[in-house]
Amino acid sequence: NNRFINIQILPNWCKKLGLILFIITVLLTAGDPFMDGSSGVPLGTNHFFKDFYGTILFSILDILPTISLLIYLLSKEKIEDDFIKLLRLEAYQITTAIFLSLAFIFYVISPDTSFGLDWFLSLFMILFLIIFFFKKQAHS
Repeated sequence: NNRFINIQILPNWCKKLGLILFIITVLLTAGDPFMDGSSGVPLGTNHFFKDFYGTILFSILDILPTISLLIYLLSKEKIEDDFIKLLRLEAYQITTAIFLSLAFIFYVISPDTSFGLDWFLSLFMILFLIIFFFKKQAHS
């Protein structure tokens, strides 16, 4: 009699895979924006890494950080019980409320502001992981 729906479909070892993949792909794709920021030019000016990898490979590498975060999120904890599922649900609810509030505030302040879906999804998952981590630590 599980009260909570179990959406963690990947085994625990996939957490390590997702984290390693995230770190590698962020390092591989962060070069051009980093070079833009360090040289003070508009974002999207430098194309060294994009030219080095090729447009198609770079496009694939660009979505891999988001996919790797999803792999991490869908992986089970070492001890997966109803309490962990409740903490995950609470973290999801808090993250959703924060993002809806921020979206409303950004829309009111500047209706022309737009964010790419990859930024939104990545930030949502990172905030979820941070909230879940602190909730888990508070109850340990």
